[in-house]
Amino acid sequence: MTPDEVTHILYHADCADGFGAAFAAWQVLGDKATYLPVAHGDPPPSLPSEAKVAIVDFSYPRKTILELADKVCELVILDHHTTAQDELEGLPFATFDMTKSGARMAWEYWHPDTEVPELIAYIEDKDLWLWNLEQSKEVTIALHSYPMDFQVWSKLTLEHLKLEGVALLRLQEQMIQSALNRVRFEHLFGYEVPVVNATEFRSEIANYLCNLHPEVPFAAAYHYDKNGELNWSLRSVGDFDVAALARQAGGGGHKNASGFSGQPPRMSQVS
Repeated sequence: MTPDEVTHILYHADCADGFGAAFAAWQVLGDKATYLPVAHGDPPPSLPSEAKVAIVDFSYPRKTILELADKVCELVILDHHTTAQDELEGLPFATFDMTKSGARMAWEYWHPDTEVPELIAYIEDKDLWLWNLEQSKEVTIALHSYPMDFQVWSKLTLEHLKLEGVALLRLQEQMIQSALNRVRFEHLFGYEVPVVNATEFRSEIANYLCNLHPEVPFAAAYHYDKNGELNWSLRSVGDFDVAALARQAGGGGHKNASGFSGQPPRMSQVS
């Protein structure tokens, strides 16, 4: 299967990196392909047997992937999560690169001879938590304020995002400070850590808590999704591997940023 033959794109839902990967594909495939957001804990969408599928910035458990591969015509996976790499080790149609974002991997797959655009580079800068690019936080929060729509994203400029992001960053800082009033310490995965209920900016809030409490191994933020299910974000700074914890609860991610759904193991409030 060549990149321009892909008929169905499955991408990480509600994630700028996942949508950025789909956006990279859309710039080649346009309306010839079907774009489907997917989430951990949900079964794969129903696909026709003739489907030629690319899964970007996402993967399913090995058993699910093998079943999907048997049902569709062809399958390729482009991902950069350590837990997924461990799960899918040895599968010839799965490509992993921990040094790149899902959006960059998708761009290089569909645009192999074209330099990665700045918007994709900024998405990667945030997703890998590098923050090396100029006004990266401004661009990130401004992009977050727009719907994940291909036509909308195609009209965005970095200059405009940088300007919009200045005021939005002030709002984010206020929301982080407000969230601190809801922080409590709980026993989570056997560790005593700060936990907060947050519907927005969970990564930023949890990372802030890690820096505010350097004595803890990690911090956690959670929210309830539209189905009433708990969704957790775990963040750490340094050597502590939160992906290993998320894997225990059926989730995954990166060493310093991971997530899972449902009730976590061994959770109780610190008295």
